[in-house]
Amino acid sequence: MLKISASLLACDEAYLGETVMELERAGVDFIHLDVMDGHYVENFAFSPKTVRDLRKITALPLEVHLEIDNPERYIAIFAEAGADIIIVQLDTVRHPIRVLKEIRSFGKKAGIAINPSDELGRVKYLAAYIDYLLLMSVEPGFGGQEFEESVVDKVNLAQSEFAKWGYSIPIGVDGGINFENVTLITQAGAEIVVVGTALFSQPNFCEAVTLFRQLGGFR
Repeated sequence: MLKISASLLACDEAYLGETVMELERAGVDFIHLDVMDGHYVENFAFSPKTVRDLRKITALPLEVHLEIDNPERYIAIFAEAGADIIIVQLDTVRHPIRVLKEIRSFGKKAGIAINPSDELGRVKYLAAYIDYLLLMSVEPGFGGQEFEESVVDKVNLAQSEFAKWGYSIPIGVDGGINFENVTLITQAGAEIVVVGTALFSQPNFCEAVTLFRQLGGFR
């Protein structure tokens, strides 16, 4: 069944804690926090304190996506704050195997995110060290962008390549996902969708999550 990761980048931060508890009641599978420091992308979002505070109020896995330069400097602090999954952008990491090993050394799941125009080739040599592949379907930095349809083919390719390489790694898609394209994404082989604007624009989270699952269905 399709798993849903709710991206807090699209929420009203004035009600952050209440929103997370409401999302948990609605049945989302993960809480996705984009961490931005104004360097790798021209935006700012969330911090270790956000992760630490949310860890107190929810049992949901916290998925921390480091959209920052030099993410290796911040692995320990986010792990200690309570992140369950730490995702780094492949184009920001000089020594990815070392970084992925470090994430796992804290008992956390290690994820790699690649941008819409990035090739999958390098992932072959990282597959033994990753627990999650996140395919960006928009350029990193801002919510509400239009979905890049070419990523559907990349999902399909990633599935077939992982099978060829002998790995079974969950594939997620992040950016521009809505009720109109989620079926196409899951049919291509994605198991997880990171949803922001399309979820937070709905008046009822529970109904929105149910509809996403119905449209995503089983592959």
